[in-house]
Parts: sequence; structure tokens; C-alpha cells
Amino acid sequence: MTTYTDGWGNDWTAASADAVAGLQKTILNYLGMSVETGDSLKDTFGLDPAMPMAHVLKGYFGKFFAADKMEAMAVAALADAERIAEEGSVTPQEARHIDALSAWIRGDMEAAIAAWEGILLNHPLDVMATKLVQYCQFYLGDGPAMRNSLARVMFAWNEDLPGFGFILGSYAFALEESGVYDKAEVIGRRSVEINPADAWGAHATAHVLEMQCRSAEGEAFLAGLEPHWGKIHNFKHHAQWHRALFMLDLGRYGDCLAHYDAKVWTEIASDYLDISNGVALLWRLQEEGVDVGDRWRVLADMSAARTEEHKLAFADAHFLAALLNAGDRDKAEAMRKSMERYSHKHETQARITKEVGLAVADAFLAIDAGKPGHAVDKLYPVRERIRLLGGSHAQRDFFDRLLVRAALSAGRHAEARHVLSERLENRPDSRWNWSRLANLEASESNAAAAAQAQARADALMAA
Repeated sequence: MTTYTDGWGNDWTAASADAVAGLQKTILNYLGMSVETGDSLKDTFGLDPAMPMAHVLKGYFGKFFAADKMEAMAVAALADAERIAEEGSVTPQEARHIDALSAWIRGDMEAAIAAWEGILLNHPLDVMATKLVQYCQFYLGDGPAMRNSLARVMFAWNEDLPGFGFILGSYAFALEESGVYDKAEVIGRRSVEINPADAWGAHATAHVLEMQCRSAEGEAFLAGLEPHWGKIHNFKHHAQWHRALFMLDLGRYGDCLAHYDAKVWTEIASDYLDISNGVALLWRLQEEGVDVGDRWRVLADMSAARTEEHKLAFADAHFLAALLNAGDRDKAEAMRKSMERYSHKHETQARITKEVGLAVADAFLAIDAGKPGHAVDKLYPVRERIRLLGGSHAQRDFFDRLLVRAALSAGRHAEARHVLSERLENRPDSRWNWSRLANLEASESNAAAAAQAQARADALMAA
């Protein structure tokens, strides 16, 4: 067994130092969300077709898509890595990566996290272990765990190491998802100063500005960075989604819809993140009274092809919403039955589907059937556990708004007031929160309170 050391001090089994350099380049491209990541991995295989970590990395990349068509690639990559390990020798670090990939493919995200955390105990500069822990914790809705996993390895990082800025961006996002906004913003902005093309660092900073309702500042911040995103893969559409949210909050509905067509949804949009971007933005626009035309159709058609996959409960919720908003009730009901069957499997996402995913699906179906009160009955009891679906605070705000809308529509004023009170404590400068409070007060014939709330909403839009 011959090993070579990468720029972070990790020793990888490989045919040459050039092959390890190729692996490092691939990882850096992955950190930068570059369209060149796949080609870098192909080049690495050209240098060493039997490199264990290259096969593991290929498996990881397959899993990121959370789609059946790419799952087969991940399974094949795992088989290749296991065969190579059996035929020769791998380092303990590589063996743990193989174990982590195997657990992830089995659907045991907790076991995968444990394997990566085991790696980081002795190899705190293992970039893939660092990022993958955060990825899986993100889709378990565990912001504090995301923050702590990064905090445990930050001692080992410094500006002289390759990819340092990308790690700062990851830490900034974890801090934001834990509610540590001031520190998150400082670190996020530093990551973008190091590399203006760091879309993840920009995205982390945008999340802070979103949570603090600094919409004009956020829209300008992202607009200024857009010229640097030429080599960013489809994640740039998610960054543009954030920019659209700022436009929406500013009441620029026409601009927001045009931005959706030009920058959020494009001809290359296709994966679950693209679909969730589209669903969450179109729903918000409709909720504000904007006619979105037939834009739901393409989202529903893509979702219909994925109703049996169940890779992420977060994605399933958006697929079902797309079907219902396009009028495909029968397909949505069939998907709900498929989710029920899946919920009995011994997988992490199956458990989450059982705990909260089915309730969210039932709420969407109830609203579509004109029974908003039933939607409240489903959503309100699980509201504190919606985070288990994963996604960010900004993404899960979709479900919170859905609950408020259902409660107002059903005349469930007690639930609406409780949710809005909490939201205003957490985000007192949210125009949406104040405008819905105005609707609630008007429904209860509190004219003065309604006018006061609406005036606050109007003032926030004008600002």
C-alpha cells in the first residue's frame, strides 16, 4: 500500500502523487460548487482508476442528488471501493469513509454521521467528512449539531490551508442555522472577501440578512456577487431564490416573478433543490395574490416522476405541493400512500416521514380540498418538529406560513395569534408577519389594531 499526502495532511492510497492532487482539485471544485467538479473526478480516475477515495467520492456525489437515477451510481461506487479494499489495503481513514458511504446508502444517516465524526477525531482537516456531517445534520434539522461539528475542527484551520474560505462559509451557515446571527455574518462576509465566487459563503450571509429582515441590503448584496457565479452549478439558482425572497418582501412582485423566470427557474433546472426553490417561491407569490400562470405545470411534471423515491422528506413535501398546485390531486393522493408505505422502513428519512412528513402531506391535501381547519389540526401539533424535515429556517418558513394561512382561512384565530406572536418575537421587522396580524385583527373586528398592524407592514415595505 502506497499513500500520498494531500494539502490538508490526509494520507490517501493512490498510484501517484498526481492522483492525490487530482482528488484535492476535485474536492476544491466541490467546495466551490463548480461545474467542473465532475470533469475533475474523471481526470482523477484517469490518473488512478483504483483509488479508493476517488470511488468513495463518486458515491458521495451520487448521494447528493437524492434521486433514484443517481443512487445506482452511488451503489456501484461503493461496490468498487469495497472490492478494492478487499483486494488490497486501505487506511483506517479510508475504511471509515467506505463505512460512512455504506451507511448512507442503507438510509442510516445517523450511522454515517458517526463514521464521519470518528474520522474527524484524528483527521480534523478531512474536508469531505466535515462537509458531509453538515449536509446530513442539515437534513435532520439539527442546527446546533451543525454548528458544533464545525466548531470542533475549526482549531485546525488557518488561512494558509487550501479551501479555508469555503470552510468559513460552512461555519457561517451553521452559525446562522443556530441563531448566532452576528458571528455568522462576520464569518460569512469574510468567506466572500477571500473568494467572491464562494456561493455558499454568500448564501450563508444572505440567510442572516433574510432572518433579520434586511431585504434591501440582502438583495443588493447578492446582486453585487452574481457576476462571480459563472462557474457555479445549479446552486446559483438557489442563491437567486434568496434574492427573489428579498424582492418579494420588498413588495416588488413583478420583479420577483420576472426574476423567477430568468434566474431561479431555467432550462437546466431539474433536481430536488430546483423544484423546492420553484414550489416555495410560486406559493409565496400566489399567497400575495400574484397570478403565476401555468408555471406550476413543469414543477408538477418533474415531481410526478419522483413520487416513489423518498430520498428526503423535505423534497417529498415540495413534490406533493407541486402536484396539488398544478391540479394533479390523484397523483398527490397516490404519493401520500407511497409515503405511508415508505414510513415503515428502517431508514432515517422514513422515521422523519412518519413523525412529520405525513402530517405535512395531509395538511397540503386538506387545504387543496377546501378544509383549512383540517390542515391546522395536522400542522399545529407537529409545528415544533417540522425542523426534522431538514432545510433551512428560510426554507421551512414555507410550512409556517402555510399554517398561518390555514388558521386564518379556517377562523382558527387562537392558533393564528399564537404563531404570529411567536414569529413577531423572532422577526419583529417582518412585513409579512405584520400584514397577517392585520388580517387577524380585522377578522376579529379590531379595527384600530388592524390599522396599526397594517401601518407597520406598510412602513416596513417603504423602508
